[in-house]
Amino acid sequence: MKRFGSIYPFLEHGWGPRHVGRLVANYEFVKALLLYGSYDEYVFSNSSRLNLRTFADVTHGWGLSGTQLARVRHVSYADLPGVLRTESFHVFHLGGWGWFMPGLHDIRARYARNPWPITAVTHALHGPDPIDYAVRLSHAGLAPYDAIFCTSADGRTALHRILERGALIAGRSYRGRLEQMPLGIDDGRVDGPTDPAAGAQCRARLGIPSDTTVLLVLGRLTPFQKMDLAPLLRVFARRIVPASARPVKLLLAGGATADELLLVKHAVDREGLQAHVIVRAEFPDGEKDGLLAAADLLVSPVDNTQETFGLSLLEAMAAGLPVVASRFDGYKDLVRDGVDGFLVDTYGGAWAMADEWFDVTDLNVAQLQQSQSVAVDLDQLADRILRLVADPDLRRTMGAAGRARVDAEFRWSRIIARYEAMWDRLAVQAQTTGLPPAGDHAYNFGPGRAFSHYPSQQLGAKQRLVAGDDPAGVRPYEEVADLVEPPLLAALHACAAGGGAEGVTVAQLQATSAAPPAQTQFAILWMLKYGLLRVVG
Repeated sequence: MKRFGSIYPFLEHGWGPRHVGRLVANYEFVKALLLYGSYDEYVFSNSSRLNLRTFADVTHGWGLSGTQLARVRHVSYADLPGVLRTESFHVFHLGGWGWFMPGLHDIRARYARNPWPITAVTHALHGPDPIDYAVRLSHAGLAPYDAIFCTSADGRTALHRILERGALIAGRSYRGRLEQMPLGIDDGRVDGPTDPAAGAQCRARLGIPSDTTVLLVLGRLTPFQKMDLAPLLRVFARRIVPASARPVKLLLAGGATADELLLVKHAVDREGLQAHVIVRAEFPDGEKDGLLAAADLLVSPVDNTQETFGLSLLEAMAAGLPVVASRFDGYKDLVRDGVDGFLVDTYGGAWAMADEWFDVTDLNVAQLQQSQSVAVDLDQLADRILRLVADPDLRRTMGAAGRARVDAEFRWSRIIARYEAMWDRLAVQAQTTGLPPAGDHAYNFGPGRAFSHYPSQQLGAKQRLVAGDDPAGVRPYEEVADLVEPPLLAALHACAAGGGAEGVTVAQLQATSAAPPAQTQFAILWMLKYGLLRVVG
């Protein structure tokens, strides 16, 4: 049986809105995996019981067949060790390279029945956390068949540099691979034609006349974590609006806080653009298709290292829109200059302030300082936009070329096939190489080691406990329910009750339990916490 596994909570916000790129990308990836993947079984586990239940609910809305749904299995952390000991896996994949990858190798070394690769994907690489992740990855007992999938060529180079620095700090190197693997677009977005009626309805809602050329900016509306809109607004006010023979509007759509929206409003007011700019912040997910259909071209002058790929560009290309984007990071891989749209040159290098003060600067401020020292060529930006505004035929030609490229290279069904091919190669290498040794887990310094002195005493094996209240009367919090299931509580309570007034020792309770020792210890302490067990003497 070919079995996929993951401990990553791909639906981090459950049913909530997904305006952040990572949330969108992971949601779309796991949906595509279940729709187009060829594995016999998909095992999802993580520490959140609520997340697993939400995951099960959401998957039923994806149009999966009964056979496809039957391939999905949800396993709690309490049950995962037993599953890993008795069942073979082909791969374990994570929706982020820094969150669980450094620790999953330890779980593999302890419990895996067969050697399987651990893979993960990059999203954001900015901020101080990547260096910490790199140090942990350097210490982790990873294998040559483990891999991080980088979504862009520039992102791969950046991560290589980050891992080199982590190796220098750790005194040992990351032993896995770096592979470039893009994100994708839902096949339905590519197969289904753009709906003119949806565009007309969206324009009507926003008060945009049909003869107006609409420039769409799609993404977070913040200079701290996405792009500085002020230079674009200056160019739009001083170069685009006066020179265009047709009416033009700039539609700014994406997530934004109240403070970020205020920054945008001030910039619009400064340039006198109130009649030419529409801001659509925090729009519902279902509105995106209408916004794309209402637009004539996408403009994305990104200047921030928070951006690693450019999913909004693919969405626009899939909708048949030409793109004017900065020549920056992953954008270079997506837009063919002069074919699907235009790439506008960027200039950088004056990052001394961001570098020197990086470790003592708020992350948002550091990102702003970095992005403020990246200049997008405004002459090129104005020229490329004006060319597209003035030439509907060029817009159609470039839009068709972009849509054809997304169809050929970036639809999720094709990307999932590429993932599976890579996983196959890594799995073969894993079988040849075998499981790596458990190695040094010194970095995995949990709270039990750091804070064991906080309680007045530790519960020892010889401590005697007596039965307290009936466990059936206490309901655990959702996130620990798998660790204190009723059969385990009943068995422990019955054992303690059998000791009468003198009770039984913690060691006797441990011996009674069929659960792993760590889980049993947790259950004993939890029962003590709620008066289901009591200390003798």
